[in-house]
Amino acid sequence: MTSDPGELLDELAGLRKRTRDDRHGYWFPLLLMGVLSLLSLPLSQADPHPTEHLVDGGPGPWINPLVHLTLKTEVVHSLALSLYWLGALLVAVLATVWWYRWRARRVGVETPTGSYVRVALLGLIAVLFGIPLSTSVILKYTLFYPLPHVAAMVMAVLLGLAVLAFRARRMRPLFVPVGLLLASVALSLLQLPDVGIDLGMGGGAQFMAIAAGLLTLAWIERSVLCSVIAVVFTTVALIVNNSSMDNDALGGATGVLLLATVLVLGGLGALAAGKASS
Repeated sequence: MTSDPGELLDELAGLRKRTRDDRHGYWFPLLLMGVLSLLSLPLSQADPHPTEHLVDGGPGPWINPLVHLTLKTEVVHSLALSLYWLGALLVAVLATVWWYRWRARRVGVETPTGSYVRVALLGLIAVLFGIPLSTSVILKYTLFYPLPHVAAMVMAVLLGLAVLAFRARRMRPLFVPVGLLLASVALSLLQLPDVGIDLGMGGGAQFMAIAAGLLTLAWIERSVLCSVIAVVFTTVALIVNNSSMDNDALGGATGVLLLATVLVLGGLGALAAGKASS
């Protein structure tokens, strides 16, 4: 043991780096979500005889929580694909939490997953309720057209109420889901026509939910590589969702394959990097 302060600081910095490296396990959720995306390909094939389910092209008369878990391109078994993605997202969250807890017992360093679970639930609630509410209720039944500045004010109010709900000390089992719903509806307002950011309206929302979870993992892991992978995936997901109206291939199985490739390659790269540093 050296008594030199500089060397002690260097040793402490090295110990912290080794601890972070031992804690890193994000390769598993990357590979898991990549494999789950690949397994959805048989259900992602385009319908050779598409039909128009909404004659006027507007939101339907009732809220369908599963409609945004399909793809932009009409597929043969849209309900089966939506149910698959609902189950896949739940499995991904539960398996990721299990993985980090198992790894903590194995290496002795725990990665906190509370923030990941909250963001994952926010993404899931946004997909199931936030986007449907914003499209089927806000756009159809409001008394005035929500212009961008009006949408910004509504978003601010909803996010403020969501923060109050999250910080409630009493009746948290009630207020936390309410806060998640308010936040998801607020974020869904980004999809208004005059704003034009497609987060998955009409299909592809599952990938934005995955992106939100990956960005949270990158923040938890404090990993540059995980951050790069998460940003790349989020960028590709936004490109796929916002370009699929002009490119039918991106709105179907090709877009799914592209996103799955990013996840699988990112997971394999993270696994290789972890083994190289150990």
